[in-house]
Amino acid sequence: MMWKPFKIKVEPLKPETFAPFGKVIRTFEELDPPVRKGALTRHAYTVTAAPPAEPDPAGKVPLSGGRPRAHFAFHTDAGQSFYPSRHCPTVFLVGPVKPTLEPGEVRAFYSDGSTGVCLDVEVWHTMPICIEGEEVYQTARGNQDYKAHSVEVDFDLERGVAIDLDEQSLAECRRKSR
Repeated sequence: MMWKPFKIKVEPLKPETFAPFGKVIRTFEELDPPVRKGALTRHAYTVTAAPPAEPDPAGKVPLSGGRPRAHFAFHTDAGQSFYPSRHCPTVFLVGPVKPTLEPGEVRAFYSDGSTGVCLDVEVWHTMPICIEGEEVYQTARGNQDYKAHSVEVDFDLERGVAIDLDEQSLAECRRKSR
């Protein structure tokens, strides 16, 4: 591992605390993300709680396995939604609307798998973290060219850190959701 973990506190996913980033959704169909340009496209991404069997030779943090995340982006054409279709416990990592993102500005929201998120335009985010098992996240985002309409940061490659979850606060969220 060529990066150091940057631990962040996990908090429950509640509409009032998530409001600066978007809306909490109870079904994928409940709400489409806002669109500034173009239309929406829908996809499904598989994410696993297990880390990859082999580390990336370049030291890059995986985007869809294990818990740490380092690649964050926001989109200028539309927001994005993520919904856990198998209802696995999930953590959503987001950051405020602003031109750059610092590790200490990332917030972590825990869902027991019964809710997802619909992000506003320009909200920093990464692939959701599946806490146990394997999840297929339904997602909707803008259909414009990803590179032309996204701003990205790779904390692992650019700063030698990866966002990781504070285990104590995660355990507390899980305990309270039961």
